[in-house]
Amino acid sequence: MKLRNKILVSLSVLSLLFSIVMVAERAMGFRRALLERTQDRTEYLSSFVIELSAHYLETGNVQRLKEILRSFDHFKNISYLRIVDSRGRVVYRMAEPGVKLTEKKADEDVFHPVDEIFDVSREIISNGVNVGEVQLGISVKGVDEAVANMAWRGIVIGLVFTAFIAFLAWFLSIKLGKELSWLLTMAENVKSGELPALPSGALGSDTGSIARTLKDLHSGLKREEGLRLEAETQRNEFFAMTVHDLKQPVTALKAALDLLLSEEEAKAFDKKQLASLTQIARTSLGMLTTMISDVLNTSKLNDPSTQVEKGRVPLGDFLRDCAAENSASVAAAGRKWTFALPEKADSVWMFADRELVRRVIGNLVLNAIQYTPKGGAIKLGAGFRENGMAAIYVSDEGEGIPENFREEIFKKYSTMGKSSKNLGLGLAFCKLVADRHAARLDVRSEAGKGTEISFVIPVSVENAGGAVRG
Repeated sequence: MKLRNKILVSLSVLSLLFSIVMVAERAMGFRRALLERTQDRTEYLSSFVIELSAHYLETGNVQRLKEILRSFDHFKNISYLRIVDSRGRVVYRMAEPGVKLTEKKADEDVFHPVDEIFDVSREIISNGVNVGEVQLGISVKGVDEAVANMAWRGIVIGLVFTAFIAFLAWFLSIKLGKELSWLLTMAENVKSGELPALPSGALGSDTGSIARTLKDLHSGLKREEGLRLEAETQRNEFFAMTVHDLKQPVTALKAALDLLLSEEEAKAFDKKQLASLTQIARTSLGMLTTMISDVLNTSKLNDPSTQVEKGRVPLGDFLRDCAAENSASVAAAGRKWTFALPEKADSVWMFADRELVRRVIGNLVLNAIQYTPKGGAIKLGAGFRENGMAAIYVSDEGEGIPENFREEIFKKYSTMGKSSKNLGLGLAFCKLVADRHAARLDVRSEAGKGTEISFVIPVSVENAGGAVRG
């Protein structure tokens, strides 16, 4: 079936269903309204008859009551009216032919009458004394007839409406047939290099909007293809960079081990030279381990399914462990080491993955070593900020980071220069860890004076349980 025929059939069916639902809803609402009106009228009439009968039954003027009640014979829709006194004697009786009053019982409500008559029964109370009873029946047969008439009128209107919608859909389908064909052609070529252009007359119409959407989709597919090619290129560059960067520590480690294991060379070395070669091997092995860890950890944290194992980590003890772990590598690299622990650190804890945050501090220190000249100072410390945050910072005395590059350093494979000594994954790993801990990385840097990178994380007071405020 062609698209235009599908549209024609679909609109016709929808309009018909809409008409049926509307007619049914209106009929049900109309019936309810008529029945509620009947119930209100019945309540009013019964209350009027009770008030009238109470007076005359109490005074004993039954004849006058009968004369007044005969006027009810002309009331439309009253099927019967029966009044008895407290002794059960019939004071007044009026009923349509065929109505048997002896079989009548009061209905629960007007919406569920036993027959087509709404039956009510009320006691006649005068001055607290039961002086009789009123039985009243109102016909609801006219309600169903009125609802049926309204429903037939609604059906006729619905059929006319459906025919009008079908004609309109047929007319529009002819007019839009060419434009739909153009759209179909564009949809078939959305994955191709170029899309066919729509005629100028269709650009301002709804099909023109659909065509622009298809063009946007086409552009998006082209962008995704470009990103895929870029990702493949980046992956190839990453492997090339990995091989190149891993080659340096491996070569240094191999050379140091060859010298240490060579019997002839070993005899010529004194203790200072052996210690130097050992340090070279240890440093090279540490660089190699760090690079491998950066690759593995970054890959894991990029996977949303990787679970971060968080727990209570005392800030003071954690910083002392980090200081002890990193001070040796800083000293071995020929840089000065400074550690500053705030007074409140021992009463504060953070909810974090201790190992991941420890690796963040280690990466920040290694980054500081890389860009700090020999003799320069590297500092590890912490400070408290507003809103219950603590900033664990590592500062250096390097060349600084240009302001336009401070966001780039946290991206994968991004480094400060072509002569970088790592894969550019260390700070990217730090950013991933911060994202997993509702934390952030702040960078403060001044050209020629150094850089301070802070890992800002939520903390709590150990005993009070409230947020720490700087």
